[in-house]
Amino acid sequence: MPRTTYWVSVGRQEVVPASEVLIRDHYEFEIRADEAELLQLIEQFREINLVDKQLMKRASTPYEAFPEKDQDMKNRTYDERLKDIYFLVYQLGTTETKKHIEAMNLGDLPEYQNINSKPE
Repeated sequence: MPRTTYWVSVGRQEVVPASEVLIRDHYEFEIRADEAELLQLIEQFREINLVDKQLMKRASTPYEAFPEKDQDMKNRTYDERLKDIYFLVYQLGTTETKKHIEAMNLGDLPEYQNINSKPE
């Protein structure tokens, strides 16, 4: 499958073809992805958005007691989904994107040098 260049904003949960980006400052990462890889990233954004909505719903009910263990598990789920996104962006990323993510020191992501990354 042919690869296309995209710009990604993890915080905004957006992926935009490079040809459509007017203001580069809104996007942190440049990736090269085929259609299947792009759909995988979009699906990961959808999943983290659902987890985020669950956390927001829970936060909006301060009168409801909840066990700390339950909240920790929900927070952990969000963190894991976020790391999955960064891992995929790293795999699809340009050299500059990979350096940026490495500099973020995300801790327990798989060792960067062991990732079977795809060519740019």
